[in-house]
Amino acid sequence: MCRRQYPNEVCNRGTAGFAYVGGACVVNKRLEKVNSVAIIEDTGGFSGIIVAAHEVGHLLGAVHDGSPPPTYLGGPGAEKCRWEDGFIMSDLRHTEKGFKWSPCSVSSFHHFLNGDTATCLFNSPHEDESLPRVLPGKLLSLDAQCRKDRGTSACFKDDRVCSQLFCFDAGSGYCVAYRPAAEGSSCGDGQFCSGGRCLAEHENIIPDYSQNTPTYLRRSDDPDNRGRF
Repeated sequence: MCRRQYPNEVCNRGTAGFAYVGGACVVNKRLEKVNSVAIIEDTGGFSGIIVAAHEVGHLLGAVHDGSPPPTYLGGPGAEKCRWEDGFIMSDLRHTEKGFKWSPCSVSSFHHFLNGDTATCLFNSPHEDESLPRVLPGKLLSLDAQCRKDRGTSACFKDDRVCSQLFCFDAGSGYCVAYRPAAEGSSCGDGQFCSGGRCLAEHENIIPDYSQNTPTYLRRSDDPDNRGRF
């Protein structure tokens, strides 16, 4: 992702999203600056879904787990929640915790939503505008998601994809995971991903939708002894 806020800035390939902490509802007309937006990168294979959740968390007042609150916003911050625990406001999302908010994030949301800044969020919803109920993983196969991400195919097609989608990287000979498969993706015969878990199709649950450090695995490695993640 690239930005041109300051002279001589370069692109950061490891950044897939950007948002202002506590930026929801913030519009500074004098400075002609709008903070109530997030920028998300998506490859076309739903790679931006979990990033979008992370950035919306920032807009609603959550900092990265393990970090203090910003001075301009106050609140509880997240120093009591470890980055390594791998909740949404971390980028070490290797388990189903990566689909959940840490207790610190939830406390930050409470603080932000109880402040004067958040009043624009209390508008009445449009009840006649229903959201589509087709999960994204039903629209693209695991191989199709990897083709969008890396131009290759999925290394595994079992329950592991629900927390980490490993795609083959031709340059290194490794299987690389940056994110989970999209919700609804197949994780076995008659099974689909939901909230980081692999469920049977008859458990037709529409989940609550509550960065990017890659992990590596050689394609030929024993999956039960794959070393460092």
